[in-house]
Amino acid sequence: MSASDALDPAVEVEAVHALLSTWLGTDAGPEVLERFAATQHDTFSMVTTSGARVSRSELLSSLRRARNSQPGLDIEISETEVLLTEGNVTVVRFMERHHVGGKHADRWTTAVLTTSGNPLRYSWRVLHETAVAPADS
Repeated sequence: MSASDALDPAVEVEAVHALLSTWLGTDAGPEVLERFAATQHDTFSMVTTSGARVSRSELLSSLRRARNSQPGLDIEISETEVLLTEGNVTVVRFMERHHVGGKHADRWTTAVLTTSGNPLRYSWRVLHETAVAPADS
């Protein structure tokens, strides 16, 4: 088994979202945001559920101001599916469920991850979120 085989994209997705929910949902120290930022490539960009394109620097600037802005936030990850692994590129899709204040919001997310370094680790390159409409009650 090669070093890249030992990397698990599902574990990566859950770990990064645990950092994000800790940052947004608690009075976490700055090291939490630093660990989150370290997962992103310098060219990282994302498309949000509202359709906005956001660069790494824009996202991190916004997050710096958002510490504990959603007290108690929990991000549940499910339905993780590896869509492609070729060379050092992995494309993964997963469902995010954001729980806060007794309510939840769902989104499908697709991410492009690359591997590099020694030890080998993932670097987030692209993220695209699509909101899921709430089910009719």
